[in-house]
Amino acid sequence: MDQVLTQTKFDILRTRLNPTELPISEASKEKAEDLLAKSDFPTRKNEAWKYTNVNGLNKLLLDGESSGFMKPHNITKSADKVYIVNGQVSKNKSDVPGIKTSWNSLSEMQTEDPFDALNLLYCTAALELTFEDADDKIIELVFENTLDTAIFPRIFIQCKKNAKGTVILNFQGAEKNASFINASTYVDVEENANLSIHKIQKNGAETFDLQREYVNQAANSVFTINTFPLSGRMTRNDLTINVNGSNCETFMNGAYTLKGKSHCDNHTTVDHKVAHCYSKELYKGVIDDRATNVFNGKVFVRKDAQKINAFQSNANILLSETGTVNSKPELEIYADDVKCSHGSTTGQLDDEAVFYLRSRGLSEKSAKELLVKAFLGEVLEEVENEEVSSYVEKQIEEHFSA
Repeated sequence: MDQVLTQTKFDILRTRLNPTELPISEASKEKAEDLLAKSDFPTRKNEAWKYTNVNGLNKLLLDGESSGFMKPHNITKSADKVYIVNGQVSKNKSDVPGIKTSWNSLSEMQTEDPFDALNLLYCTAALELTFEDADDKIIELVFENTLDTAIFPRIFIQCKKNAKGTVILNFQGAEKNASFINASTYVDVEENANLSIHKIQKNGAETFDLQREYVNQAANSVFTINTFPLSGRMTRNDLTINVNGSNCETFMNGAYTLKGKSHCDNHTTVDHKVAHCYSKELYKGVIDDRATNVFNGKVFVRKDAQKINAFQSNANILLSETGTVNSKPELEIYADDVKCSHGSTTGQLDDEAVFYLRSRGLSEKSAKELLVKAFLGEVLEEVENEEVSSYVEKQIEEHFSA
């Protein structure tokens, strides 16, 4: 009997994508093709995607039509900047020494995630950032999206031994932009290195944004990532951190403001493989209208990873009766000499606090804005870069004025 071939949703999506013009080794291409051939869009039966539906990807036109004018918005003034405009590196705006923006071949690094395979085969821009000394150089990648199109960046960040660096991933979309962003970022933090990443996701109202970070930490290193999903139709962040060396410190912070019908899903995994390490995770968000939020944080502590301190917290405020939160912090511990905790809270603004502020002359809107800023301020206090924290604080204010 002849085998019946079923067209997957990945197959449908791929008919509207242009294969990457960057060279890929035959081995890498074959591995990616094989993975996609046996994959389909995740469904609710997949625990990691239980509350996030990506079927809307195939409703995006991705026809390159303009979605409106957008004023370029840099987060920093002094940082070295690379501009990626509608998925393509803008050569006349991105002449930065020491940053690689063209390739003889793409890196062999791959995962078993079909969206990562898709990123490899249809990569629109590949960038490599290397930090080699301790002067805390700041690099900002500015993604300006004004066309409804596919944006598939593949980013490699290396912070070498004893070096220190900061990377800002700044995604900006026109208000009605309906792009598909599918980004893979590979991070290597070497021994005694200190790397910070700040990710801003200020996308258009109809944009689907799927991003993954794969991080490896060596001994005595410090890694920080601050994630700020601020707008977009659907945002999914998958963060995987392998703590491979002892005496590491790992910090993960996130703040999100959701309204309309937007959906945000933050999935984090920290894998403590050796002893004497510390990790702290804090995600807080405000959900309004019919928006939905998902948080799933998992911490592994392996058998030989004694003396681990790992803390995880997710807190949410619902500003409407129609918003939804699904939160699931997890600990999986195989060592016996550890200090680990996790927690999740979801609630509404304190009516008494709102009443108190109104009795002092504030309007109801101003009172709620003040309480929300105080709630999210705990996350912003963890952000060392003042330009980043100031930008996010301004976006929180605009959340109420829009």
